Amino acid sequence: MALPPSPRPVGDPVRESFRVLGLYIRAQLLIALILAVLYAVGFAIARVPLWPVIAVIGGFSTLIPRVGSLIPLVLAVIANLIGDRNLEHLAIAFGAWLAIQALEGFYITPKLLSKPLGLKPLPVFVALLAGSFLFGPLGLLLAVPLLAVAGVFWRYFRR
Repeated sequence: MALPPSPRPVGDPVRESFRVLGLYIRAQLLIALILAVLYAVGFAIARVPLWPVIAVIGGFSTLIPRVGSLIPLVLAVIANLIGDRNLEHLAIAFGAWLAIQALEGFYITPKLLSKPLGLKPLPVFVALLAGSFLFGPLGLLLAVPLLAVAGVFWRYFRR
């Protein structure tokens, strides 16, 4: 059984590693921007006070491993408690947050990170689990870029 062709031939692995890391950073910023827009729509529908500010903070807080995804929910709850104290609006905000988390975890992030970096979703998932388990938040933050760079060197030395 033949292996599938590598995503890109590697001439200089160091240069290719920097290119891959640039793609990773760009994808992370695009994910943050998409999440900010999704939070804006969801929290506007839920009538969360200060929803534009919470959406921007929430989108870019996802760059923080583990706790970043909770920040928009906490801010929405605090804003609701300070603002109108409507439980229905709070429930809608929670539902929007859940839907956005599911969309981000199962579709947006795998789609934007896997293909450009030349990685399959399963190794990314395993690297995230191992990095988080072994090295905590720092391991979670560095797992995918390290896996992408390792893939570059693997393709280089395999040739």
